[in-house]
Amino acid sequence: MNESESKELFEEAGLLFLFEKFQYQFYVTDLLGKIKPEILESFLNCYEFQQNEPLFFDEFAFHFRIFQNISIKNNWIN
Repeated sequence: MNESESKELFEEAGLLFLFEKFQYQFYVTDLLGKIKPEILESFLNCYEFQQNEPLFFDEFAFHFRIFQNISIKNNWIN
């Protein structure tokens, strides 16, 4: 998934602030580069992130990877 697709999913979920905060880290780690958009969309809808609460990229990546693995193992995303 490219950067503009990722940004659009964050924007649709009302979490554009999160994309802007971690945009460089997403690029460097390629965390979102090889995933299906459905996984990111589902993750952003299931988890709740607040703009005024502190969040480190490592925390976000940890939760995302767990969610991604569970989704794949349980065939939640085709």
